[in-house]
Amino acid sequence: MNLEVRWVEDLLTLERERSISKAAEKRFISQSAFTRRIQQIEEMIGAEVIIRNNKNNIEFTDIGRIMLVMSKNIEKQVEETAKLIKNIKNETESTMRFCVVHSLASGFLTTFLKKFPTFMRDLKIEIVATNSGEGLSLLKEGACDFMICYADRSNINRVGDDILSGIKIAETEIVPVSATEADHTPKHTIQNNFSLLAYSKHAYLRKLVDQLIEGKLNYKTLYETDNATNLKELVLQGLGVAWIPKINVEEDLANGKLVMLDHQEYCLPQDIYIFKNNLSDNKSVQQIWKGFQIQHD
Repeated sequence: MNLEVRWVEDLLTLERERSISKAAEKRFISQSAFTRRIQQIEEMIGAEVIIRNNKNNIEFTDIGRIMLVMSKNIEKQVEETAKLIKNIKNETESTMRFCVVHSLASGFLTTFLKKFPTFMRDLKIEIVATNSGEGLSLLKEGACDFMICYADRSNINRVGDDILSGIKIAETEIVPVSATEADHTPKHTIQNNFSLLAYSKHAYLRKLVDQLIEGKLNYKTLYETDNATNLKELVLQGLGVAWIPKINVEEDLANGKLVMLDHQEYCLPQDIYIFKNNLSDNKSVQQIWKGFQIQHD
């Protein structure tokens, strides 16, 4: 799939304006040219992204809403990258490389970075979003300095083994959530056949959720991704149910946009750990690690 960056802006502009003519004007192209771009997107993915009727306001298909979520995620990543580049200092600095699982790479990581020891403010930090298996492999190979991921008491020794050391830095639950109706009741439940918004097959959280619900609940998988943020956006669109780390949806639960489905047997407690390679002789890594040990002793 060869997605042009301009198409991302086209879709986001169309969502904001809800009119092809107004969106074309905002994009400084003719209405016919804008229409051709939308058609090119549809040809590329093999499905329609907008509902073609005679209504004044444009409406998106389910596929179109998924494309909107992807577009917003791309836009956010571009903005964050631009900010990162802008903030990089010109002088030579130590670079600390953190691998972080996708579902912790946004909200949780921002909070975690604010708790760093004061001396770390002079370090350049490189963040790589990845899955658990790949991130731990990179850490063992010395390709990154730290790995932040989920682990529970049953697998912490297997995850860390003898090469890695780990410190528990937080805890959360993986919970089933749904968008809400106008009366604040869940739009979807897990009692009957439901649409599941799932993690990709190689994702750590996918394995956990599969073990929890396979053979116990009736569902059809509508969408798969590594990214919990993408899943949350799709849930907010009302497309189905997803199991998401509670720390990623606390604000949405508090303001009533999402509701946690009240089935405690389908909630998974999970600890969040930071790991380092015991073979690393990097002085900054050792200093940072001591700081983490003091904070979480």
